[in-house]
Amino acid sequence: MATTVGVGFSENSKSFDAGVEAVRSAFSEAGIQKCDLVIMYSTSKHDPLALRDGVRSITGSNTQLIGGYSNGIITKDKIAYDGYQLGVAVFASDTVQIDMFLETGLANNEFNVGQKLGNQIKNKKFAGEPNIILMHDFVKEKPLEGMSWNINWATPLLAGIGTSLGTWPRTAGMAMMGDWQCNPTYQWFNDKIERHSAMALVLSGKIQMDTLIMHGCKPLSDYHTITKADQNVVLEIDGKPALDVIAGLLGPEKFHEWLDYPFFVILGVNRGDKYEDFDEENYANRLIAGVDKKRKGLIMFEPDLTIGTEVQMMRRSFSDFNYVRRSCEKILVQIKDRRPLFTLYIDCAGRASAYSGTEGEEATEVQNIIGARMPLLGVYTGTEIAQVGGQMQPCVFTGVLCVFSE
Repeated sequence: MATTVGVGFSENSKSFDAGVEAVRSAFSEAGIQKCDLVIMYSTSKHDPLALRDGVRSITGSNTQLIGGYSNGIITKDKIAYDGYQLGVAVFASDTVQIDMFLETGLANNEFNVGQKLGNQIKNKKFAGEPNIILMHDFVKEKPLEGMSWNINWATPLLAGIGTSLGTWPRTAGMAMMGDWQCNPTYQWFNDKIERHSAMALVLSGKIQMDTLIMHGCKPLSDYHTITKADQNVVLEIDGKPALDVIAGLLGPEKFHEWLDYPFFVILGVNRGDKYEDFDEENYANRLIAGVDKKRKGLIMFEPDLTIGTEVQMMRRSFSDFNYVRRSCEKILVQIKDRRPLFTLYIDCAGRASAYSGTEGEEATEVQNIIGARMPLLGVYTGTEIAQVGGQMQPCVFTGVLCVFSE
């Protein structure tokens, strides 16, 4: 039997009924009545137990189930967030090996959890080269002082996994969050409902995942060097207080108030050759999440902007989504003569129109190019994970296309 995939969607406010509706819709698209795997994402407005039970009422207890909370959902004909959105992808195949791995206790223990998760993956025998989707909880229990959020870092998690694996196979991933208020999130792993977990879905056999990143940001400045940092707080750039450097780069006529910097200013790290022409896929972006007024520092989402790191201020594209179209067309060329099965689009929640201030949705281009060719499930996330310049990196304000083909 060739691999068959279908995607379903629901906005039913009754969680059990939403699970039923979404799976039935996915079965209908795939033309199947049972499946081997369900990948599911929903906003935090849903009850995780009732949602799982609704899905199970259609799939039965033998189907593997994995997923978690999301700010919103994208399918071939839906782009929706902040409501009761649920999206599911169902897989039926006898040529693809499906393996799932779970480690809990992520909060303040990211590296060790990553090592354990990596060891689980390393010690498993796959049917050929594995294709990995990583998922982890974005939200910790208590917010930072003076802020509405506190997150589990992807940087030490990936370092731990990489220590165990040695060499990374094809991998992408996400930090899952259910809303912008950073309310508690939940993850599904078969019949378990978890929090503070890291999970890996590994598909092997007659399947290949091709990935491509896109963020629509270009350098606005020359290279500047981090000269002092404290975990995820950048304190000095080029030997000067970081806030003063950003103010100088923006210019005297722009954003005199430091409170304007969060979620507006983006720093880019070029993982390619700094003297080559600009290549979007070589840049890992870092969004400023807050300011440390007392120390004149920049609070970042991740702690990887360490002393000696060179950064550039980046400029967003707010209205021209041609780069999205070009990226979608490029990845379809990459799969060559393989049969396209399914695309998982991992999309930063900050790229949604309501939060980025754009007049349209960039995901519309993904729908037009990718959704017209194969089943599409997109998920709005807190952090995106992808290979950037040959390195596994957490990213922000980034879309990661993951195209699976047979």
